[in-house]
Amino acid sequence: MSHSDSEDSDSPNSKFRLEAHDKDTLAAFSKGDQNKDGRKDKKPPMESALQKEGNDFPINIGFNMDFLPKVQGNGNKTIEIDPSDVYTRDRIFDAVANGDADDLAGLQTYLQKTMKLLTNTEFKDPDTGKTCLLKAMWNLKNGVNDTIPVLLEAAEKTNNLKDLVNAPYTNAYYHGQSALHIAIEKRNFQLVELLMKNQADVHAKADGEFFQKKRKGVSFYFGELPLSLAACTNQPDIVNFLLNNPYRKADLAARDSHGNTVLHALVLVADNTEENTETVTKMYDDILKKSVKINPQLRLEELANWEGLTPLKLASKTGKIELFRHILRREITEPEYKHLSRKFTEWTYGPVHTSLYDLSSVDTHERDSVLETIVFKSNANNRHKMIVIEPINQLLQDKWDAFAGKIFYLKFLLYIAYMIIFTVTAYNRPLVGQPPFPLEGTVKDSFRVFGEVIIMFGGVYVLICQIIYFWKRRPSLQIIMMDGYFEVLFLLQAIILLCSGVVYLAGNEAYVTFLVLAMVIGWVNMLYYTRGFQQTGIYSVMIQKTILRDMLRFLFVYLVFLFGFAAALVTLVGEVPEDSGNNTEAAKSEGVSYAGLYITSLELFKFTIGMGDLEFNENLKFKHFFMFLLILYVVLTYILLLNMLIALMSETVSKISSESKSIWKLQRAATILDIERFLPRSLRKKWKSGHWLTVGKTPEGKPDERWCFRVEEMLWGAWEKNPSNLNEEPGDTEKAKMASVYKRPKGWSHLVTKVQEKVREEEQIPLNSGSTSPMTDVEKGCEQSS
Repeated sequence: MSHSDSEDSDSPNSKFRLEAHDKDTLAAFSKGDQNKDGRKDKKPPMESALQKEGNDFPINIGFNMDFLPKVQGNGNKTIEIDPSDVYTRDRIFDAVANGDADDLAGLQTYLQKTMKLLTNTEFKDPDTGKTCLLKAMWNLKNGVNDTIPVLLEAAEKTNNLKDLVNAPYTNAYYHGQSALHIAIEKRNFQLVELLMKNQADVHAKADGEFFQKKRKGVSFYFGELPLSLAACTNQPDIVNFLLNNPYRKADLAARDSHGNTVLHALVLVADNTEENTETVTKMYDDILKKSVKINPQLRLEELANWEGLTPLKLASKTGKIELFRHILRREITEPEYKHLSRKFTEWTYGPVHTSLYDLSSVDTHERDSVLETIVFKSNANNRHKMIVIEPINQLLQDKWDAFAGKIFYLKFLLYIAYMIIFTVTAYNRPLVGQPPFPLEGTVKDSFRVFGEVIIMFGGVYVLICQIIYFWKRRPSLQIIMMDGYFEVLFLLQAIILLCSGVVYLAGNEAYVTFLVLAMVIGWVNMLYYTRGFQQTGIYSVMIQKTILRDMLRFLFVYLVFLFGFAAALVTLVGEVPEDSGNNTEAAKSEGVSYAGLYITSLELFKFTIGMGDLEFNENLKFKHFFMFLLILYVVLTYILLLNMLIALMSETVSKISSESKSIWKLQRAATILDIERFLPRSLRKKWKSGHWLTVGKTPEGKPDERWCFRVEEMLWGAWEKNPSNLNEEPGDTEKAKMASVYKRPKGWSHLVTKVQEKVREEEQIPLNSGSTSPMTDVEKGCEQSS
């Protein structure tokens, strides 16, 4: 049998090969499945001392050695193989599991005589594709298995070395895992070196189900590649070896099946804990620095995966807040790596630090920016905490002060005027006649028609805006529950209002019910504009969270009790025989009627709020049982459910009070970005935050020019630091020059400026209930990163 390796392919399955079969092979194939219950395990173990490998081999095409002429020896005797020299899979697996190299002494000779290879089907586990080398890798003693060199030597002598070293697991659960992955997982540098020396594929992908991201079940996603595995398991020595070995260097820009590089993998294994964050951030920075030495032209941090996400955007979308904070605030002082920084200290004066933050990929002047990702595309539970990290916090405030606040307050005034017109028009609707009402020509009637036109045009405008919002943003349910419920309410208001117009034109008086319902929702939507003011915005957040977390659960349970008891009481009342002789006095003595499900539900609701009447018809056949049901209902609802609701609402307020300010800022951020989205391109360019500045030099020696945003911070924990300042004198010199040339405006513009400054000062005041100020969180983050 001739067999040659292809030098341009690393996959052991990239070529067709006929296997040599003999009577020992046929005996192995005929053993059948050892699983006695007849079911195949979908998730067989990678390696287990308790569970043996299966024997349900697939049908395999090969050539039968019995049809070949016998090998002639001295005289006419044929050479026969002694049964003790036969190596079956079980014998080889037992030897490697026990580290018994002596038992494999005749393996190479046996393989050469029988023309077999260690990657043949008969020497694998049919359920997982596990080879003897993979099994040997799992059975190390003190980091060593003496059978591994024997297996490698036998494979080399049979021209099968590359295939054996790179033979992966083949089942769907562990697919793609190779011996190199196992050596890295075992943290065994010597084995990694040995495998790389013996033609291991440094870009093999472990892409089975176990190595993918899952919401449920045990799994470990590490980026599929050996380099990513070494990085995610914090093995800098192996990472350095894979990148700089003399055999085949790992490509830093290599991607897995999701398009993720090693940096993406590090983002995904981050879990925001202190220990994990320290490990991941150090490895992240080390790999960035290595990329500069290996390939200065490579912009590793700018590579996006198949979803279009760079590592920074991926961290913002998945809520990896600590790593996200680190990347945004990364400041490297070593001259050869300074261009990797995203933060530059412009000047310091005591605890006062003015920093320049790189806005690339962060601000909305770039498509699919970090800001848009956090606000509109992320489902992370800590989105509201990410929005208050600098420079995002001050960047949003700058947008609010520049244009968003003014436009928002104008829209607020217009909406108030709209709702007043809505209410007055609805109140003065004609009470006589059938719709549509004719125009009588009076001044009052003209104003009414004019108001109706404004109301309908407003409804059409709101409907179009909301359709555009849901079409472009396509928010998830979690985003809607966090900060998008007003968008749903505005959409509902517009739909009901337009339905009212359709019913009105159809000549049905029921249009009034739609009109009134739309008016109620419209006034409730006034709470949307509380996000323009800190105190009312925070109060609105607490109301919304209380309704969503507690009231909905209470109503669901309460309606179950209400319907169940109402149905039971109506059933009892239905057994009372009718008395045709009842007079007025008798009717008065009957008490409360429980004759129908609707009326009974209303009466039971009165009991829930403490206004029920225990008097009822004395002619009931089971009046004592009827009274028992009423008392039981009062205990379960008025005493139990209502008090539980009060307790839960109190707990919710306590929890939300520490997060309400950041949630309010998240809601306001969504408003700012929506306002910015509708601005003309020229105005967006005019009000663009930041400055185009030179912060150093690139590795090529050219000026390192970036769009930066200036943030002033108080860092009391940075006394002993000596940051590299860009300017000699403290202060924003550009702003100071402008202030010296132009005097402060007077009149209305001066008043607006003072109001904006007052509002901004108010936002910096922390709430009394816990650490709710985002500035407090930011300062803590500054101290950690510095």
